[in-house]
Amino acid sequence: MRSLAVIVSGGSTNNLIQVLTVLMAAVHSEITARVFFRDESIGRLTPGRINALELSAAYAQESSGVRERLRKLDLLDLHALCRQIKASGDVKYYVCSSSLAIWGLKREDLIPEIDEVRGLPAFLLEDVATADKVLTF
Repeated sequence: MRSLAVIVSGGSTNNLIQVLTVLMAAVHSEITARVFFRDESIGRLTPGRINALELSAAYAQESSGVRERLRKLDLLDLHALCRQIKASGDVKYYVCSSSLAIWGLKREDLIPEIDEVRGLPAFLLEDVATADKVLTF
């Protein structure tokens, strides 16, 4: 089976949608995916913020139009997308232990779809080293 390792640093809604749409394509192509959230993306993985529309500067000026287009594409509920992707294939979501500490969050503060808190070295040695492809967002 082919495998994909994804490192997610950016926390904007449009960045997370890019990640999730790549993961949708991967699972529907029977590609195993391991996703490592770190840096500002960690702050978006709480139940209170995952569905907040927080666009990057490139999209922010057009936020009402972007919101409507995302609604039409059924891409506003990022939490539901995370669940659907996990249910559709071999996907694991990890969060960086040091980024979690910097945010002042605990595992129980995050959405339940997160599989594990891990250190970057473990992700690099176990998932990136064995992946067929590595993507960063």
